[in-house]
Amino acid sequence: MLNVRLEYVHPWTNHAGMYLARQRGLYRQQGIDPEFTSGDFFRGDPAYLLARGECDIALLRLNQLLFHQHEEASLISVAVMNQCQIGGIITNTSTGITRFRDLEGKRVCIPMGVKRLYTELEQAVTKDGGDFSKVIALDPGEWEPDIRSVERGKFDAFINVAWWEPYQGSQPFDQVVTLPFDSIDVAPHHSYYVCVRREFLDRNPEMIRSFLAATEQGYRMVREDKAAAIAALQPALCHIDPDVLAASLDAVLPSWYDADGRWGTANLDMVRSYTEWMGENGHLSVPLDQAMQAIERHCITNALLPQSDAPLLSPVALPEIG
Repeated sequence: MLNVRLEYVHPWTNHAGMYLARQRGLYRQQGIDPEFTSGDFFRGDPAYLLARGECDIALLRLNQLLFHQHEEASLISVAVMNQCQIGGIITNTSTGITRFRDLEGKRVCIPMGVKRLYTELEQAVTKDGGDFSKVIALDPGEWEPDIRSVERGKFDAFINVAWWEPYQGSQPFDQVVTLPFDSIDVAPHHSYYVCVRREFLDRNPEMIRSFLAATEQGYRMVREDKAAAIAALQPALCHIDPDVLAASLDAVLPSWYDADGRWGTANLDMVRSYTEWMGENGHLSVPLDQAMQAIERHCITNALLPQSDAPLLSPVALPEIG
């Protein structure tokens, strides 16, 4: 059994390639029996679970990866899930919001008051020529809203995953308005990293290569047969309308592939740029110099991906950080 911890409290369409790979027997052909798990963070977020050895692979954000650099317990990214960030403004046509500067005077919900999202919002509004001081930013506490909160008049707009939460409402999908932060070039970054512990990778490099090969094939299959991907996801998301899955899948699918059509490759220049952005804006979990050292010492690698012919470089020993 290979325990793969997903990044959120439940699966969603971003995981379609893994679910389709499992349904088609691609993992089984590699001698792997994956279990995809998710849930609340009572025992810690996925990064802590991975660092403690409570799962074998986990989908993490860059900040989590950089925080967990502790010698043999260090976490290493062996692939990325998305070539861009997933966040943005979500609203509907009734609000009249069509661009970031239209948020002046509007009530905008920032989930759990995440400071990084506050900074991205401020920079996006300012870059679009708006006055951020006129935006009414609201913190909903532990609740993460979806488009229904706009339909019910709780907020005029909110920040969340531009490929999932917009499609949870009652109105037709053509009433949805999304403004991804990437569309205005604010803090471009990969959304999630497929991570393992260093000691697990040292013991099982071929298993990880096999897992990535099957996963990459699964994501290629999604591109070729979206209906099959929806069918593979439906048992895990039996409470979600298949039309919602289809709309979400159409939105997220382009983010999986780099300019050459490959899944999983990390753009290290973008990784460094985003790390610097987080450091400059006070959002890094560790000092900037230590974060950059971790990147240069191979805490992120493309060498295990099926399309790579690069050697797998052993991560250089790091002083404990975090």
